This record gives sequence, C-alpha cells and structure tokens, in this order.
Amino acid sequence: MHDSRPGVPPLGLPRPGLPAILAVMPFDARFLQTLEALNLLARRTLVGDDRAERLTPRKGASLEFADYRRYTPGDEIRYIDWNVYARHGSLFVKEFTAEENIHVSILLDTSRSMAFGGKFQAAQELAAALGYIGLSNYDTLSLFTFGHEVRPIKKFLRGKGRIFELLSAIEPLQADGETDMKKAFGPSLPRLRGRSLILLITDFYDLGGYNGGIRELLSQRFGIHLIHMVSREEMSPFARGRFSLIDLETGKTRDATLLPRTLAAYMRRFRAFCSEVEEFGRTHELAYARVMADDPLERRVVEILRAGGIVEQR
Repeated sequence: MHDSRPGVPPLGLPRPGLPAILAVMPFDARFLQTLEALNLLARRTLVGDDRAERLTPRKGASLEFADYRRYTPGDEIRYIDWNVYARHGSLFVKEFTAEENIHVSILLDTSRSMAFGGKFQAAQELAAALGYIGLSNYDTLSLFTFGHEVRPIKKFLRGKGRIFELLSAIEPLQADGETDMKKAFGPSLPRLRGRSLILLITDFYDLGGYNGGIRELLSQRFGIHLIHMVSREEMSPFARGRFSLIDLETGKTRDATLLPRTLAAYMRRFRAFCSEVEEFGRTHELAYARVMADDPLERRVVEILRAGGIVEQR
C-alpha cells in the first residue's frame, strides 16, 4: 500500500534522500499495512462529540463537499477534480467536511531527560508511526515539540503523501533543555475548527508538576491521549556503589551511595509516580499508555497503545 503518484515509491523501498530514521524503523510494506488497519481513537472529551469512539472513514461514511483549493504535492490524487483541469488547465482538489475526520496534534517532549535510556528515539519512532496512522485515515496532522515552550514543526498535513515530509521533520530533532508544561501549554495551540485530539508523548519529568500543563490543554477543549515513555534502566536501575548523580535537565548534582535498600526505595517511588500519572489520566477520562523504550516498535503501537485505548483496529 503506497502513494500511487509517479515518482513516489512505497515507503519500504530504497529511495535517494529518504530520512535516515527509516533505516531503524520497520516501515516496510507489511508494517504499513498494520498501521493502515488502525485508527486513532477519539474520546468523548472532544468538543461536540459525546460518543466514546470516533467514526471511521469507510464505505458509506458521510462526506460533504465544502470547497476547492489548488493542488499541492502530497495531496491525494483521488480528490483532484479532472473536469476543472480540463476546463482551466490547473489542478484543484475537492475539500470535504467529514464527521469522522479529526485534527491530530502530536506533542513530542524534547527536553533533556528524554535522551536517557533510548526514550527519545523511541518517542520519535512512535510519533512517525502515529502520524502515519492519522495521515492514512485522512485526518489533519500537526507536529509540535515542547520543553519550556511549544515549537511548531509541521502544521496541518493531510494525506499519506505527506509522510516523507513528516519523517524529514522528525529525524533531526534532538532532546535538550528543561520541561515546564504549564508554561509551555499556557498559550493556545494552533488548531482547526472541529474535533481536535492531542497525542502527548513525554516522560512526564517536570519539576513544576505535569498536572497544571495538562489542565491548560484541557481548558482549551482538546481531547488528550497520554503516552508515557519509560526506559528499562530508570525503572530497574542496576548501578551499585558511590555515585555523583546528575539531573539531566537542570545539571544539578548530588552524591549518593546506591545500596540495595536505596534502590528498592527508588523503584517503589518510581512505580508510584507511574501509577499517579495513570490515575491522573483515569480521573480526567484520558487514555493512558506506558511504553517501554526498548520494546519493538510494532509491539509499542499494536499491543501497548491498543491496550491503552489510544488506537483501535478498523
């Protein structure tokens, strides 16, 4: 399954200039078919929608013609109006309003703590896979990064042909700086009219607390899915002895002797922290999935995110 326009090969085939991220991601034809069989679940928290699930684009879905706009590379060729082209010699695509389509915003945490234990690369891969699911369902997709502020990377992409543009934007991103979700999410995020869903990909490490930032997003009437990135090493550290511990985001250090009882106390605190984030999501009726950074990407998407109520089988 791939874009059938001339010069656009399947994602699983080599192509000069392809983003290097494809070399470490299983974006072959089989995996694409797996992604295309999934939908992003839109919860009832979305504005104007009191149902528990989204409608899916399939035969018989209600599409209403809205307007024309000029064709741009990456648009689906099935929506080109060839009658207009025959009369005027210019390519225009039809735009439709469809109840099942949503505006999906991926908010990717690029703070320094995400660089630990492979979390950031795993988060980049998830952003690419989830972005492809949205684009293949003809949802409108935007990508933002955040630390202490939100930075727009790509806005309002639509159609599977835009996947290379998305991958090229994700590949060079790096983890740096501190997290301040309340400050970052205070200003309103750009959005389209209609239902809007946020996929928040983060480790929730925020010294000021993540609660205030997520409440800022809720006040903007977004539906929110929480994707909690965790590394194996931070969940079960194997270090023993005397160390100088460094806070990755602030650079502050603290000397500590890591004894078995110290590590046991840490692991209890860490598990409690994860449970608190999950309970916060449950209390606010937000989907939540905890993702281990070293799990295979397909398991992260198909098993973990499905179990967390973030994606579903079509």
